[in-house]
Amino acid sequence: MAVLRVGQAVVGYEVHGPADGEPVLLLGGTSMPRGVWAMMQLPALVEAGYQVAVVDPRGAGESSAPGGVYTIAELADDVAGLAQHLGWTGVRVMGLSQGGFVAEHLAVTRPELVRGAVLLGCAGAATAYQRVWFSAMRALLAAGPVPQEFYHAENLMNALPAQVLRDDDARVQGWAELIAAKAWDTPGDRGQYLACIEWMLDVDHAARWPRITQPVLVLALEHDLLFPPWAGRAAAAAMPNAVFAEITGHAHGGAIEAGDQINPLVLDFFARL
Repeated sequence: MAVLRVGQAVVGYEVHGPADGEPVLLLGGTSMPRGVWAMMQLPALVEAGYQVAVVDPRGAGESSAPGGVYTIAELADDVAGLAQHLGWTGVRVMGLSQGGFVAEHLAVTRPELVRGAVLLGCAGAATAYQRVWFSAMRALLAAGPVPQEFYHAENLMNALPAQVLRDDDARVQGWAELIAAKAWDTPGDRGQYLACIEWMLDVDHAARWPRITQPVLVLALEHDLLFPPWAGRAAAAAMPNAVFAEITGHAHGGAIEAGDQINPLVLDFFARL
């Protein structure tokens, strides 16, 4: 593990894989520490010979957690500073959820850094459900401290398909324990959530998509309440050089559970760049 000061932020990161491997940046979701990637695409990418950096976003893990509202632009600047420190340009980038927002922003504002991008569980304009949900979260965060139990329920509800939440107590309990292992409502969590909310409610995503000219693989999860497949498909269609694929049988938490579907798609896409 290493840390790097980028402007006013300190960014925690690790680099895995051979020093001569082509670089990959893995950018996680809201308040997601870098270690979660070890349960996802990191091992497969290292085995394929890539040099992979996993990053703690501002507010999570070993990165600094200043108070106040974060923005996707600030999170992207942190990543760009890390890439510059590593001497990386033309990087393969994979973003999950909020990490995909950062990847989109970099593809538009720092195109020299992004060779191609995988957007997992993140692409699409805000749906009617999202607008209600994120507006409620914005009001809740503005009202003061938020109970830990809310974060547990919010993450659990989005992680699993409705049928699993209803019928599979053992799987639900396993996820509940995983989510509860982290302390929530820290200044970093609040900054992270507010960055996500601002991106979902206040940013015109559709205006950006035609400007993302790099190759993009948009991956949507079949039962994802937040980023449904139809929205991801529409986003991919608006990007000049994007393809779309659907991960079947999973909700947002399928990013962790569906490696058997996701890894071959990611490895094939990156091999073609």
